[in-house]
Amino acid sequence: MAKIDVLNPEFEAERPAKVLMANRSTVVEPVTITVIENSKPHAKELLTYLAEGVRERLPIAEVIIHSKSSAGKPIDADEAEMLAARSHLVISGLGD
Repeated sequence: MAKIDVLNPEFEAERPAKVLMANRSTVVEPVTITVIENSKPHAKELLTYLAEGVRERLPIAEVIIHSKSSAGKPIDADEAEMLAARSHLVISGLGD
């Protein structure tokens, strides 16, 4: 006979007395963001807007727009490698 473990999501373990934020470097170099535009209507505008919103938190050196020929066509391994090599952050959208 199979055994079924039932977990109670209401259980609360003791919390630590003090929660600390992770250490953040005070020196942040400008980052390069790549937006993968999937050819859907307004995708380029929306993803670029998101990339520009990052500017409130990080210094941005450059926003690169990489366009796909079709929303249904994935980027290949060579493209992914190239984007990873030249970008600190990649923003891509999926779905409608």
